[in-house]
Amino acid sequence: MPTSAEAAETAPRLAPAAPISLSIRASTLAGMLVAIATMLSTIVFSEPAIADGLMVMVIGVLPVLHVLKFGNAAFVNYSAWIALFALGFAGTMLSTTFQTAFVHQLVTLFLATGAFVIAGYVAKDPEPRAKLVLVCYVAACLIATAAAFAGYFRLIPSTYDLFTNYDRARGTFKDPNVYGAAVAPAIVSVVWVMLRGRPAHALMAAAVALPLVIGLLISFSRGAWVSTIFSVFILIGIVLFRSRRSSDFNRFGKVTIIGIVGLMSALAVATQIDQVRDLLGQRANLDQSYDEGPNGRFGGQQKARALIVEHPFGIGTHTFRDTYHHEEPHNVYLTQFLNAGWLGGLIYIMTVAVTLYLGFRTALQRTRLQGPAVIAFASFAGLAFEGFVIDSDHWRHFFLMAGLIWGLADATPPASDPRRRADDIEA
Repeated sequence: MPTSAEAAETAPRLAPAAPISLSIRASTLAGMLVAIATMLSTIVFSEPAIADGLMVMVIGVLPVLHVLKFGNAAFVNYSAWIALFALGFAGTMLSTTFQTAFVHQLVTLFLATGAFVIAGYVAKDPEPRAKLVLVCYVAACLIATAAAFAGYFRLIPSTYDLFTNYDRARGTFKDPNVYGAAVAPAIVSVVWVMLRGRPAHALMAAAVALPLVIGLLISFSRGAWVSTIFSVFILIGIVLFRSRRSSDFNRFGKVTIIGIVGLMSALAVATQIDQVRDLLGQRANLDQSYDEGPNGRFGGQQKARALIVEHPFGIGTHTFRDTYHHEEPHNVYLTQFLNAGWLGGLIYIMTVAVTLYLGFRTALQRTRLQGPAVIAFASFAGLAFEGFVIDSDHWRHFFLMAGLIWGLADATPPASDPRRRADDIEA
């Protein structure tokens, strides 16, 4: 019979408990930061915005996590933005208020840097990361639209003044025009899913599209209305051009009918409200008092063009509104020439044109990245077009779409699923 000591030696020994691991994968942490920063990117009551603090973390942390991959598209365009910042900074020496002009240029560089990092993040693992950015952006626009509804329709007491401006919904933005333009990429995203997604996803996208379209409507931003339609037409054109099956055209017809019926229904309901009906009629009129005359929008643009011809080095940021006119030119291309001179204006046009080219080229490629590429290109094209009637140089969604295009252009497309047709691609 073994002794107690011998029994203790022969008894099975329990392995020590494994320490509880609280580690998190670098890619997961990066995804969380990008997702949160994107979802808060539509909260822009002032500059710096809430999301800017998170974007600082994205810019600072993602390179350390080694989750980025940069290619020629990102490097070329970011280099152009650095050159534009340098010229704009030099132009601040001519500005009437150096401090505000310098801050303006710093914000521009910051937003371009954020787009550069987003491009590197997407290029490293393009399919899931591009979809993450787009889904989170749609969610962000739904948040902004919920705020717009709460204020405009007085669903929550004392929020009308907070979420509206001049009887127009602005949501979580400081300007209704910016809110309307920000919603456009989200609408483009859900329209793509309605046209190319699985039936269940298409129905869900249609449900999401309704509040976004109503939000766009009550922003009463004519520029946003036109640019959104322009973007959707680009998307539809690419879908029809790349489609081969009759079922694709049948779905397009059904979605078109549903969209028209839904839009007409929304208009019918909205126009039952006197405030909406009156302002809608006013905004639909092309002859607006603030557009006409030497002190109107177009008069200001005429002054800006004359100043550009006379000042090849520009006149400095904010000098136009401080000295020559009561507001900026409402044309981002003219603004860049005024801020950074002829060379700076040409550089801005170049980077916009290159981004459009890269987006168009990527959108036509039959890969699993076609969905995000078409959405980003169509959205960016609409925003670039709207830049002719508004100053969009600090729009977060403009830089987000640019970063997506650069990243998708630099990415190596994932292998296609052999079980799916090349033209059967869902976002």
